[in-house]
Amino acid sequence: MPLSNIQDTIFSSQAFTAPGNGTTIQVADTDAFSTKNYTLFAVVTNINTNVVVCLDGSIDGTNWSKIIANQTITGNGTTHYTVANCPVRYIRSVFVSESGGTAATVTLQVAASA
Repeated sequence: MPLSNIQDTIFSSQAFTAPGNGTTIQVADTDAFSTKNYTLFAVVTNINTNVVVCLDGSIDGTNWSKIIANQTITGNGTTHYTVANCPVRYIRSVFVSESGGTAATVTLQVAASA
């Protein structure tokens, strides 16, 4: 998703009912805007045993690495994780795995700022 206008912070939210990669979000444009600080909120409902989430970053949109490592969540509710001073061009939230069943709903919300 290319940047359509310049703003201080970019926000995105995506709901998952099964593990998978979220939508790729462009968070930097060489001439217009660049981010380096990221917050990942995980809102979990109907958890069985646990879910694992992370935030991936990429410079080229093809090769990805975890900028927020795998985080295991063992209860329903909202949890957040942050990383600072890690400039990338693209990010995507990831619902990595689920244990103990398949009933969990995970909403991953991301904020990216300069």
